[in-house]
Amino acid sequence: MKNLVKNLLDERTKSIIRSSDLYQALHNKVHSGKLAVAGKRLDICANEIAIYLLQSGKGKYVLRDKICLEIGSGWLLTHSLVFYLLGAKKVYATDVYPLLQPDNIFKAVCKSVDWSILDSLSTFEDREIIRLRLNKLLSLRNLSVEALKDFGIEYIAPIDLSQQLPGKEKIDFVFSKSVLEHVPVDDVVPLLENLVSSLSEDGFMFHLIHLLDHKNINERPFDFFVYQHEAYSRDLQSRWGNRIRRSQWKQIFSNLKHLDSKFVFEWSCKDGELPEKIDSSIQYIDEEDLRISHIGVFGEFTSLPKIKS
Repeated sequence: MKNLVKNLLDERTKSIIRSSDLYQALHNKVHSGKLAVAGKRLDICANEIAIYLLQSGKGKYVLRDKICLEIGSGWLLTHSLVFYLLGAKKVYATDVYPLLQPDNIFKAVCKSVDWSILDSLSTFEDREIIRLRLNKLLSLRNLSVEALKDFGIEYIAPIDLSQQLPGKEKIDFVFSKSVLEHVPVDDVVPLLENLVSSLSEDGFMFHLIHLLDHKNINERPFDFFVYQHEAYSRDLQSRWGNRIRRSQWKQIFSNLKHLDSKFVFEWSCKDGELPEKIDSSIQYIDEEDLRISHIGVFGEFTSLPKIKS
């Protein structure tokens, strides 16, 4: 009788797990489909990359024949596709979870405005070459993982970049958008140190970091400040944000050996209501530091030792 009950419970557990996996798979497919015609369209991502490169002071042929690494490539890899359009020789598209939805990648490409892509990227690569590469993308409705390899894009997930790197060669460009805020606090420095160690002599990186509470960004962007350090687990840090503020990010980047970094922009959230009590574990300078919502961080490899001020 005990064995029968145990077997029934095991089957029920398996059924729950299967149902959960099915729900997650369905959610990923539906969510990626919505992103493919909105914020992750190829033309929108091309415009973003162009802005970030301009703000970093980069110009013509900046990614031609380069090796690129995208951290947190997500469901559609559209930023990695932009690197292909700009002539990257190799692109490692990585993520801590295998989220890729290949069926929706073509939608992100074909729903884009082609002239917008060309206008955005022609500062950094010859316009007609971009057009030829874009036409090649549009000619393949099935942009599978194998098909992406023909464009020099290798998808690697899961991978923990604080522990390992995707290849043996040096990286020329490291990119992330809205990713570093999801890295648990204890893993941030090891991750960045590993990334810096991967850079080539001319290598550089750009990170857009989103500093608000991802549980409810629009309505309650600062609510995660109230949680005590002991209650704010690694899982919550990954889901809602690690709560590292602008001043602390500046300190983290300035302490990285062999990286000359600067903040090329920052935005502030003026309208959100700050909680009355903020947990003492959160390091910040003043209210403005708390309210910074986004920062753009550019860094270049340097072999020179840093001089302490």
